[in-house]
Amino acid sequence: MADEIRAPRVLDVLAAEEPWEVPAEWTARVRGQLRAWAEDPEALKPLRAEAFPDFVKGTPAAVWFTHQIAPLLTGWIPVLHGEYADLSTELTREFYRPPARLGGNGHVIYTAPTDWHLQAIAGARGFREHGRRQALKLSRDAVALFVDAPPMAARSQALTAAFDRVLADKEATELHITGEYDEIVKYWRTEALKDRERAVLPELAGPSAALRYSLNSVRDTHARLLMVSPDEYAGDFAQVLAELILASGLRGIPQSVANVLGDTTIDIHKAMEDIHATFKLQTWHGHVNQWMARAIRNGQSGLARSWGASAARVGVHLSGVLSKGPWPEAEVPDLTTLFRMLDRERWSTLENAAAADQEASLSAAWKGVKDDEAAKAGGGARDDEELPDVLDFSDNPLAELDSLIGLESVKDAVRRMVAEVKTNLRRTELGLPSHERARHMVFVGKPGTAKTTIARLLSRIYHQLGVLEKGHVVEVDRSDLVGAGLGSTAPMTAAKFREALGGVLFIDEAYSLTPENTPGDYGLEAVATILKMMEDHRNDCIVIVAGYHREMQRFMESNTGLQSRFPKLLSFSEYDTDQLVQIFELQARQKGMIYGEEVLDKVRTVIPPAPRGHSFGNGRFIRNVLEEAVSNQATRLSASDPDKLTERDLRELIPADVRPPTSMRAEDYLLQKPGT
Repeated sequence: MADEIRAPRVLDVLAAEEPWEVPAEWTARVRGQLRAWAEDPEALKPLRAEAFPDFVKGTPAAVWFTHQIAPLLTGWIPVLHGEYADLSTELTREFYRPPARLGGNGHVIYTAPTDWHLQAIAGARGFREHGRRQALKLSRDAVALFVDAPPMAARSQALTAAFDRVLADKEATELHITGEYDEIVKYWRTEALKDRERAVLPELAGPSAALRYSLNSVRDTHARLLMVSPDEYAGDFAQVLAELILASGLRGIPQSVANVLGDTTIDIHKAMEDIHATFKLQTWHGHVNQWMARAIRNGQSGLARSWGASAARVGVHLSGVLSKGPWPEAEVPDLTTLFRMLDRERWSTLENAAAADQEASLSAAWKGVKDDEAAKAGGGARDDEELPDVLDFSDNPLAELDSLIGLESVKDAVRRMVAEVKTNLRRTELGLPSHERARHMVFVGKPGTAKTTIARLLSRIYHQLGVLEKGHVVEVDRSDLVGAGLGSTAPMTAAKFREALGGVLFIDEAYSLTPENTPGDYGLEAVATILKMMEDHRNDCIVIVAGYHREMQRFMESNTGLQSRFPKLLSFSEYDTDQLVQIFELQARQKGMIYGEEVLDKVRTVIPPAPRGHSFGNGRFIRNVLEEAVSNQATRLSASDPDKLTERDLRELIPADVRPPTSMRAEDYLLQKPGT
């Protein structure tokens, strides 16, 4: 059947959701405009043949500029595949005569300086004012050629709008006609774009902004793909960036990357230390390819594409290609294999298109029948409005666990622990020997990543299973365990441990009990007391120690008795922006609040941009955003007659309620006691 199908000619931009079947009429229209520019006697003077030998004599500057920008309008450092991978050559073939042309089934990665959109203006610097004005206008017109091409539409529309504002502003136009080029570049980096335009044209703000965008893209995409397609080899952002650095042939973090990442660099260094001795590029490619293949099979080809595009983008940055460095060899990641898998999926889709269309038609017809029957039975819409129920998981901690945003590896670990407990309970019932392991745990992760929440859920789950008598949690830090004077620490620690019997003792920032380079610190006595009481009350209390990954590793190595008594480690990844918004939704529903998409859009603007630093509050920050919104709602409703307030009035949040929290300073989110 496959040989009967003629595949359409496509432009496959890896970062896009799917390939674009390029309409012949669109290509004809673009080529027609290029011919019109060539025939326009008022057009900017043609290119100098000696400077551009691959273009035919008389080629207008507008055609050359279109040739330069066409692929760059698909994205920053785009990866193009398909029949239109060599997009510029396809569109300008009447004017462009390269010595070689891309053929076959390959792909192309395009790079450019961050002022690529100003190339025509830069080239006209030696012209008179009329010529420089023409260069400004042709820049706008060439960009506007692509406003209706799906892979280029967003960036083309944003850049066209920015050029239109320049042309409508006398001072901005004058700057482009008479100003120094450095001043023009500075204007575009700081003033020319609105926020929504900058979001789709991030590199126009300069090299640092371009690098920040690239790093954030791989961070967010990696987290999203892990959520829907977990993988045993794919670690957190720190690990994947460390792998990309090593795959690019580097042995350290480039300074430019460290400048952008800030405190997160600590995590990257740690990850590189952990993997550099055993890292092999071929093995890494194999693991990544298997992960991508599984994601594509499971219907996540869009996320697989995004991951490949963002990883390739970071690989280009790391390899120094933008600074005229050599391309990495081998390619990072393995895009050839990724496109082969995507092409195989596309062909399968084409072969089954007729069957899918038929099934869709039948489904639509059946839905129409059911809708008609429902309308007849219901007799029209109800006048009374049903508001969503308040989420309540008080009696079902496992359901609450499943409702948590992200944390897939943590949830899976908890489910395995529950299965282990149930199996051992059954063994005991049948008189078989139990395979019990110590239940004490180490939680590693940044603030606000649900470590305390998971501890509370575990305590409730174990209580329901009959493992813990009470199922409560006693949350402590150093100040609750370590006394100010000699002999006061052991009694304080023992008292807190006894308070936790029948439940969980949760020690936040446990590494603070063993500070570096302070022999004789009273915290060491607290650790010794805890270890002794863990032995004395082996089945009566679960101890969970929590903190940052690197610091907790140092803590576990500080006492030989710690590692053997804490056999389980759960790693909590930080949340990306989408997950933080989802956490707001979940917490709002748990509070009985209702909201619209506009509220979620406002929440997104309140969240600080990534990278957010080593101590960002994550879910804790979002909780304070929600509490502030509820407080603002109460203030807003206080101006109304309380007797006339409806249930909707009392439960609904509006965008104006959502503002950056003012009841606490930003640093306060990072310094709260555990559980607050």
